[in-house]
Amino acid sequence: MATGFILALSALQVAALLVGFATNGFLLGVNLSDWKQRGDITAADHFICAVGFSNLSLQIWLGFNWFCGLFWSSDLFCRSAYALKMISVQCSLTVSGLLCAFYCAKILTFNHALFRLYQRHFLGSYRRIIICSVILCALLGCPLFSAGGKQPIRNKNLPSANGSSTLDDTTTPQDVYLGIYRVLVLPFGYGIPLGFTIVSASLIIVSLKRHTRRMRNTLNTKNEAFVDAHLCARFTVLSLLLLFVMYFITAVIDIIDIFKEGDPGLALCQLVSALYAPAHGMVLIRGNSKLKKASAKAKERIVRVLTPKGRAGEDPAAYKTQH
Repeated sequence: MATGFILALSALQVAALLVGFATNGFLLGVNLSDWKQRGDITAADHFICAVGFSNLSLQIWLGFNWFCGLFWSSDLFCRSAYALKMISVQCSLTVSGLLCAFYCAKILTFNHALFRLYQRHFLGSYRRIIICSVILCALLGCPLFSAGGKQPIRNKNLPSANGSSTLDDTTTPQDVYLGIYRVLVLPFGYGIPLGFTIVSASLIIVSLKRHTRRMRNTLNTKNEAFVDAHLCARFTVLSLLLLFVMYFITAVIDIIDIFKEGDPGLALCQLVSALYAPAHGMVLIRGNSKLKKASAKAKERIVRVLTPKGRAGEDPAAYKTQH
């Protein structure tokens, strides 16, 4: 029964990978097409493109790493797939946290001097911030290309707490790095983006309540569009926060080795991790007006193609007269 449960979770994981390719490929394709037509895209679209690219990379290398865990033991390709998966995870989480910080800086109107300073510098150098963040994530994960070869490749979110060799009393540089990596990845790789999201969500909710109260007191409807922007940003940031917490919990479970290989609980954690990227893409499509309109048009085209000829646009009254 446990084997059947694991096979079912594996099938769901494959389905999640396919949905992740579709959603993140869609948002990336829409923005790149817009970039090609207009020559430039907005700051929010830059962050969304970075998130979409990171999620696509995560889906690719998560799939390869999962395949290696099932069919291969350890070789150069599997080590590379594992390292690239971890780098993609860090990039996706970091850029997503920066996207939440961007929403916070873009729509909030606090008059505090420190917030104004942050707003000015962040909005003025967001491209440099994205590039530097991706480079730092890559540098943090690069030693995994060699360190991963010293332990069996496991399809997990984080290096195993007992994955290093314990056959003798000697400690290799790879063992030392993996220990340092485990210590750093949760507070910095996961914790800082999570903190960005929590702070951004809190500030957006506070600002939304303040503006709603002001509109109710003055019966002013001129700022309804501004409130709509707050509501949309609140939905996006809170949804990303939920995804962050979900992924963070699975990472903590993974790093302390609660479940061993073959345990259904481990397969369930892997499924939750696989759901992160497709759910992320859906949240961004739902929370961005341009992507939402493009998805509605794409849906109409798909329905039109799948509708049998002679049925679409047919007048029921005319059909009855003819028959």
